Amino acid sequence: MDHLFYLGTLVSVWIIVALAANMVIGYTGMMAMGQAAYLGFGAYTAAGLNILLGVNFYLSLVAALLLSGFVAALTLAPLLRIGGFYFALATLGMNFVFFDLFHNLAPRADGSEGLHGLKLPVLFASSGARFASTLALAILCFWLCRTIVAAPLGRALRATRDRPDALAALGKDPRRFQMIVWSFAGALTGLAGGLYAATLFYIDPTLFTLDASILILVYIGVGGLASTWGSVLGVVLLIAFNESLRYIGLPSQYVGPIQQAMYGLLLILLMIFRRRGLVGEHDFRE
Repeated sequence: MDHLFYLGTLVSVWIIVALAANMVIGYTGMMAMGQAAYLGFGAYTAAGLNILLGVNFYLSLVAALLLSGFVAALTLAPLLRIGGFYFALATLGMNFVFFDLFHNLAPRADGSEGLHGLKLPVLFASSGARFASTLALAILCFWLCRTIVAAPLGRALRATRDRPDALAALGKDPRRFQMIVWSFAGALTGLAGGLYAATLFYIDPTLFTLDASILILVYIGVGGLASTWGSVLGVVLLIAFNESLRYIGLPSQYVGPIQQAMYGLLLILLMIFRRRGLVGEHDFRE
């Protein structure tokens, strides 16, 4: 049962990350390839404050959320002048920069490459309570994203994606909306990072490499672009698929390569036959 609670907690964390990434990529059309940087920043912020400074875990989560949103705004500001392929390339470089910062400057426990020893409160102390609390936060984030995309702000985000020239003609700066949604997504991803640290009990820089950013793209690509339900569906299906590989009797050394090959094949098929994803509402060909 503990393993099921762990998987449920992990799914909840990645749903928050996927929701945040879909707000940026699906609804605003900004091709971000470095979202794992904010996941790592949130994880190290929450874990560092809690472990090294003794800050209450709830306050650490709030700090991870706020500081990640602030850092997201700072890192986006110099990138607003570029777009398309060059923007994606710049966010990819940002992921490498943050990885190097985590590897060389992030705090670590003695004799370790990462951090461990979180002091968790009652609502996160046991596997069942941790699952319930993380799921509740994921549902809250889902509701918040649904509310935003249904509001006038959501229409402005879609206009930023589809007709930025028309939006500018109405006297509204598309870059302002890009900054708003990027900061919001960074904050949610930082919150997920803090929850990720509580789920794993140990974090190190290898968790936040380019592989993690690509995994986020796979989740929303499979589930569907510009779809909050797609963010949920992609995470649930792919983590369930990943877990199923453990029970088909393959030697452990083959599970990882097969998983990567299947992910690659799945992305190829989606790009050929269903670029919207399973329940997506936007196609970048439009």
